[in-house]
Amino acid sequence: MGQRIAYGTLAIVLLVLLFGLDIGIARWAAGLEGAVGALLSRGSLLPLFFLVMLLGGAVELVRLLHVRAVRPHAVYAHSMIAVLVLTPWLSAAGWLSAGNGEAGGLYWQAIWVIVAVIGAGILVVIRRDPEGAFRDIGATLLVILHLGYLGSFGLLLRCGSGMPAQEGAWLLLVAVLVTKASDIGAFFVGSAFGRHQLIPAVSPAKSMEGVVGGLAGSVLAAILITSVSLPESFGIEHELREILPVWRAVFFGLSLSVAGQLGDLVESCFKRDASIKDSGEVIPCFGGILDLIDSPVLAMPVAWFLLTMVWNVV
Repeated sequence: MGQRIAYGTLAIVLLVLLFGLDIGIARWAAGLEGAVGALLSRGSLLPLFFLVMLLGGAVELVRLLHVRAVRPHAVYAHSMIAVLVLTPWLSAAGWLSAGNGEAGGLYWQAIWVIVAVIGAGILVVIRRDPEGAFRDIGATLLVILHLGYLGSFGLLLRCGSGMPAQEGAWLLLVAVLVTKASDIGAFFVGSAFGRHQLIPAVSPAKSMEGVVGGLAGSVLAAILITSVSLPESFGIEHELREILPVWRAVFFGLSLSVAGQLGDLVESCFKRDASIKDSGEVIPCFGGILDLIDSPVLAMPVAWFLLTMVWNVV
């Protein structure tokens, strides 16, 4: 327990530092001219960090699939994840045309999903062996869509075309912290008070009490974070309490907690099917990269949808 708290605290500190550095570079690059300045002003460390984490999660997911004798086209899946994750960054910087029909930054993402489906079909055909076609093409698209497409919504929130250069990073940080607060709340409440198992066949350690703790953790984090006043030097144009007043903060916390806990359960299904406890051993006390990003992957599209499409705050 002590090691878990220590590593978790260190991870949060490093995450906040990473966001701060990305914002600092964006503010510095805003005064630069040319394509590089435009790119760095829309993000730098965060897009690369997302890419590394999502590709690391994809490697672990492919490993789980291999345990069940499923053979996704891994190189193709990893390549499509990279394209999906980096496109919002490149598009916001003007390196890619936004397209005439762009809706909230989804223009290129929709194109890449089409390419992913067609490409997976082509790979099955040129293999000249239809055995396992259903299984393998489905696994390839699972890796691409689950990690690449869903994960790209975090970068859409950071680098969206209508997003102020620094404000997007702060909103993304809020979304990540609120989601991870659900994991923390669920763990501690479940460990202390868990008596009623949630879905034993999927995850025997998860309890109904832990679910409630996760919901409470996200709501509390959302209210606390949005109540903090940030100085103008932080580069945010609107106070967080203006963007997310209390009622929105509560709904935001509940929504991200539900999505995050669902993501955790989905990954538990993957690991249970592969008869593996953790997706990897990269992070002490937490397991693999997939174990760490399972909840944010499903929460990021929810955060993006609420902030951009429902409340239109950015």
